[in-house]
Amino acid sequence: MEISFFAAATVAGVFSSMGMGGGGVLIIYFSIFTTIPQIKAQGINVLFFIPVAALSVIIYHCKGMIDWKAALPFAFFGVISSYIGVRLATLIDGNLLSKIFGLLLIIMGIRELFAGIKFKIKSN
Repeated sequence: MEISFFAAATVAGVFSSMGMGGGGVLIIYFSIFTTIPQIKAQGINVLFFIPVAALSVIIYHCKGMIDWKAALPFAFFGVISSYIGVRLATLIDGNLLSKIFGLLLIIMGIRELFAGIKFKIKSN
């Protein structure tokens, strides 16, 4: 295996354990640096995420950092939404799926760039 694979997995693991979307790192890595199609990259990402998420939940729980009452409804609807998302992803052409993913990354990046800026409109 290449060193870049281990670097991508490490960065994705760190980001995932912090809840910052490490899957984006893996999907981007697979899409740009390998011949793996995006839909398969997403599947690999889900498989990667399961043990990372499980360990993170255990650690966050032990530190008392999970509000289970607030989290469980999100988890419930997240599972349902995930099923719907997987079904949709398998119906969408791979090229279109890549473009949608890229557009979402651009939107998130722009949003983060301007997250701390307050825009004020002057009125006369």
